[in-house]
Amino acid sequence: MKTPEISIVIGTLNRPKILLELIHQLEEISKTIPLEVLVFDQSDKNNYNLLLAKFPKKENFRLVPQSEPNTCRYLNHGYKLAKASIILYLDDDVSVSNVAILAHIMAFEDPKILGVAGRVINDNERISGDNRVGKIQAFGAKFHKNFSFIDTAHVHFPYGCNMSFRKSVLEKVNGFDEKLQPPIFAYNEIDLGVRINKLRRNSILFEPKARVLHHQYRSGGTRNNFSKKEIYGSTQFNYGYFIGKNYNILENIIFFIRRLPFQIMKEPRGFLYIIRGFIFSKSFRHMPPRQDPVE
Repeated sequence: MKTPEISIVIGTLNRPKILLELIHQLEEISKTIPLEVLVFDQSDKNNYNLLLAKFPKKENFRLVPQSEPNTCRYLNHGYKLAKASIILYLDDDVSVSNVAILAHIMAFEDPKILGVAGRVINDNERISGDNRVGKIQAFGAKFHKNFSFIDTAHVHFPYGCNMSFRKSVLEKVNGFDEKLQPPIFAYNEIDLGVRINKLRRNSILFEPKARVLHHQYRSGGTRNNFSKKEIYGSTQFNYGYFIGKNYNILENIIFFIRRLPFQIMKEPRGFLYIIRGFIFSKSFRHMPPRQDPVE
């Protein structure tokens, strides 16, 4: 096989039919663009077997079973196994085109670019006219997403369902943080974006040509068998962990001054989770990152 220009990493959980729609698109794109596809299937046995039976028997398409659902783990496993120097992460419920894949690849012709945030249009979403794309205010007190915007911009973080990075950069920052809590490992792409921007400011480009349609199916994926309480608690915990980990004490004080009024009035039940995550982050600040073996 010709050396791939880009390695595409996809995680899936109990929705083989949905994933196969994307795989068929990538099969067509692979006829004109040398690419590698790595799918990490975290499904139960029945759904894994359904996917395996219809998965392409091609050298550059690989299906990797993962016994326990863990988003950050498969994201890291993906870049470590990848053959290409560019790693593109896609959700299993997106639609993509060869134009989008080429846009990701071409953005890295600029050596200053370390990552690319692709445009994302969610089903039934209103197109954003706000140019504050992927921005963080007051050291995490507020986030602006707006990934359906139409013009290029530099972002603090990407949208996790359509993002790419240089493999060398992922290696340098030790990839995604596996200390983030399940079930949906919230803030993994925001955390990574902040760390990459600390390496080089304005190094993550929002590229509208790298567009996907995100269907956000209600079943499967991170929505599988998790209660709203579990999702909310872990998300708020990860929020606190992200804040404590990535910003210094003075920045933390500014964050709490800006965030506290909103938290008390709108989401008081999340405050304790945030504090727990914040304290948890400080206990890991000086610990070296875990190094997993590469297969």
